Parts: sequence; structure tokens; C-alpha cells
Amino acid sequence: MSGEEAERPVIEVEVERLESEGDGPTEGAASRWGGAFGPVLAGMIIDVLDIATFGATGVYIGFLLGAPAGWYLARRLGLDWKRSFIAGLGSGVYCTVPFTSPIPVATLIGVWARVRQVS
Repeated sequence: MSGEEAERPVIEVEVERLESEGDGPTEGAASRWGGAFGPVLAGMIIDVLDIATFGATGVYIGFLLGAPAGWYLARRLGLDWKRSFIAGLGSGVYCTVPFTSPIPVATLIGVWARVRQVS
């Protein structure tokens, strides 16, 4: 028996997992659209919050609205907790600072982030 086992050829097999569309709840068209426009849409949401907290309102509640929204959007985009926390702080400060409403900085940052993902 040991002679037969020594003479058997060894076959090495490489396994590659196939990705199929629509298998999970996060797969499919919604996931592709979210990946393509997610950072830009998140920036637009923060800019809308910035417009909503225009003037003296932003000084009082801008941080309270912007920080949780920035943290939540960053988590939904897949950032880890530390980067989400930093994004939340930045969004809160951005919504608090007066005179930032006319300039869509958050949307521009989202576009910049999306371009960096592609290249």
C-alpha cells in the first residue's frame, strides 16, 4: 500500500470565488449607485444642513446637527470609527462657522474623494 500512495500524483487546485450580482442585500444596482455617488451625496447633505443652519442659528445648533450627520454618513460610507469621528467633528465645525453656506465645500470634498477612489 505504501508503494501505491507514493506513486499517486499530487494535483494542486486553485480556488477562485465568483462574484455574482444580486446575491446579498448590499449587492446590486443600489450598491453600485451608492458607491458611485455616495461621497458626493453625503457632501450635498452636509451642505444642505449648512444652509439650514445659516446665520445665528448655526452658531447655536450647527454643531449639534452637523456632527451626528457627518459621523453617520461617514459610517455609512464605510469609514472606521476614528475617521468617522473626525468627519463628524469637521462637519459640526463646518455647519457652525458662519458664511460658509454659499460655498459647497462639503460637496466639493465628496467629488474630490470620489475622484481619488477611481484613480
